[in-house]
Amino acid sequence: MTELPTDLLDLAKDVLVAAKAADARIVTAESCTGGLISSCLTAIAGSSTVMDAGFVTYSNDSKIRLLGVPRDAIAEHGAVSDVVAAAMAEGALAQADANIAISCTGIAGPDGGTKDKPVGLVFLALAQTDQDASVKRYVFAGKRTDIRRATVAAALELLLARLKTDDS
Repeated sequence: MTELPTDLLDLAKDVLVAAKAADARIVTAESCTGGLISSCLTAIAGSSTVMDAGFVTYSNDSKIRLLGVPRDAIAEHGAVSDVVAAAMAEGALAQADANIAISCTGIAGPDGGTKDKPVGLVFLALAQTDQDASVKRYVFAGKRTDIRRATVAAALELLLARLKTDDS
């Protein structure tokens, strides 16, 4: 993706408006999307009022070093797991001046999938200050670009839903 799709930018704008209304500060922790969630958010003028930081932790070592993901969690469950997604979101919150975090870890393909963890498997976690992370599991179809785009859309939709709930 060289240019960010309009539908994702529109969704990102809605997230920023909701975050501002909810007095929220956002941090992202991304693996399979390589920073696309934070790219969509920061492509919108004025995003600095609610966007604090974005972590791209593609390797296992960076997840451990930058986000404090327990090494044994990766060893036991794999980097693409609900446990690691939750640890990424909670670790991002601990490292940032934010009160809501979204994280993603998955297999965008075209390689790397197994019977138990197919290409397209993605875990998204949402964490807030003083709350355990909630995790959602997805299996997206398509090519690498399709999976990454679907992951970004799902992440932004999760953020938007939570921010709208917090604001009401």
